[in-house]
Amino acid sequence: MNAAGSKRVAITGASGYVGSALARRFERDGWTVTGFSRSAAGEVRFRLGEDVDPDAFRSRRIDALVHTAYDFTPVDWKDIRHVNVVGSQKLLAAAKAGGASRMVVLSSISAFRGCRSLYGRAKLEIEEAASDAGAAVVRPGLVFVDSGEQAGGMYGSLLRSARASLVPMIDGGAHCQYLIHVDDLYTLISGLCSGRIAAPDHPFTAASPRCWTMRELVGALALKQGARPRFVSVPWRVVWLGLKAAETARLRRGYRSDSVLSLVHQDPRPDFSTLHKLGVTPREFSA
Repeated sequence: MNAAGSKRVAITGASGYVGSALARRFERDGWTVTGFSRSAAGEVRFRLGEDVDPDAFRSRRIDALVHTAYDFTPVDWKDIRHVNVVGSQKLLAAAKAGGASRMVVLSSISAFRGCRSLYGRAKLEIEEAASDAGAAVVRPGLVFVDSGEQAGGMYGSLLRSARASLVPMIDGGAHCQYLIHVDDLYTLISGLCSGRIAAPDHPFTAASPRCWTMRELVGALALKQGARPRFVSVPWRVVWLGLKAAETARLRRGYRSDSVLSLVHQDPRPDFSTLHKLGVTPREFSA
């Protein structure tokens, strides 16, 4: 850390759902936060895939980097890899050259050996780059927040869909979601950034081990909002083909065909033991 106990952290994706929630908590705890974002007014303008100047870290005397950014715009593997994997390599190299002594990279529970989604494959390659750079790699589950805090990402999408009168469910909503509260994720990440928690030498899952099926989860979110939707089962291949056709026609939809693969072809045996060993016990999601 810098002199006089100052703590300085850079967060990529600082305008996104998880990045902004983490930034608020770091600031609450006395850290100086520098946001790296495509829309970072007055901070560091950052776009994955482009070169990063180490002086962005050095001149601000940044102690730690939290890398949450991921660009979902590219749809073919060549562009995904160039933007997200090579872009992450450039970022980590710049942070290391600029004096950031600790780095934490947020991967995904969708990343595991044998994963079929392009998102999972890209995250696996980012994990390798992070390990080579000496960064800690965290695979968070679905990040949820308390009522009253702005919900975004997949959790926000599920909240909105739960208010509808009719909710389509891929394969009847049988597929699992593993959740982690943003405060528990922050406890873990801030501990890694400060050195209070020793970084494992391997990627690890950060989520409660309880499987919430999508039907259970959306039902619980509907209950929270006083809604009573009717669920309709849709075969995953039908959804995947429809989204794939829209993407081929360059029509943008809120959900991607690759996300269907992540949902349907999950890690059959996620390992939650490392999180327990680190002393972080995530709270259970509750209706």
